Amino acid sequence: MKKIKIFTAVMSFAMLAFLGCKSKDTKQIEGDWNLVQYKINEKQVEFSCATISLLQDENLNIKVSGFSGVNSFSGLYKANGKKLIAEPGFISTKMMGSKEDMEFERLFLNSAVGADSWKTKKQNGKILLCIYNSTENSELIFAKASIKDATWTLTAILKNNGVQSIDADQTELPTLTFNEENTASGFSGVNYYTMDYNLYEAAKKLSFKPGASTLMDSGSKEAQELEQQFYIYLDQTATYSLFGNTLTLRSKDGKTLLEFTK
Repeated sequence: MKKIKIFTAVMSFAMLAFLGCKSKDTKQIEGDWNLVQYKINEKQVEFSCATISLLQDENLNIKVSGFSGVNSFSGLYKANGKKLIAEPGFISTKMMGSKEDMEFERLFLNSAVGADSWKTKKQNGKILLCIYNSTENSELIFAKASIKDATWTLTAILKNNGVQSIDADQTELPTLTFNEENTASGFSGVNYYTMDYNLYEAAKKLSFKPGASTLMDSGSKEAQELEQQFYIYLDQTATYSLFGNTLTLRSKDGKTLLEFTK
C-alpha cells in the first residue's frame, strides 16, 4: 500500500510538472501578432495584411482568431510544448476579395490549420513567433502587436443609426496614445486629456478611469459634441480588438463604440 501511495504521488507530481511546463510554454505566445513574413518551400509569399491572436484557455488549449487577408477566422489548437495540432472546426467568415487576396487567404489558412509546431525568436530586439507546417514546408512569421505601439486616430464612432465615419474635413480628429505607465493621453477634439487605464492584452480587456483635461471651449459645436461622446465611450469601454492598423473599442455587451487607425 505504501508503494502504491508513493507511486501515485510521483505520478501526480509528474503530471503537474508536465502541465506547468505546457502552460509556461504556450503562455508566452498569448496576445496579438501581425504577419511579417510568409514562406512556402523557402519562397516568399506576397501579402498585404494578416493577423493572429492567441489565448490559452482553462484546459491549456490555445484559442485562435485573426484576419486572413479577406475574412476573419477562429479555431482551437491543442499544444504540447512546441507541438501543435488544430482541432476540427476552424471557421471563417465568407466575404469575397480580389483574386490575389483570396489566393493568399487560401494558402494562409492551409498553413495555419495544418500547423504542427511553433517557436519564438528575437530579431532586432523584437519577439517573433514562427508557426510551422511541415507537411507543406511553410513558415508563418509574426511580430508581436500591441495597442501601445502607436498613436491612434479616431476614424469612426457609434451614433444612433450605427457606427459612422468621421469627416476629417469638418473637425480635427481625436487621438489616443497608451503609455507604458498605464496612462492614456491624447486630443479629444477640443481639449487635451490624460487618464489611467487597465489593460489585459491576452484577453482583450480594456477599461479607462476618469481623468483630467484642459478646459478650452473654442471648438465648433460639432467638435464639442464629438468630444463629449468620445469621453462617454471611453468610459463605457470594456474590450477591444486589434486587426492590422485598426483598433476597435467595444462595450461589455460587444457593441462597437470607437474605431481608430494608426
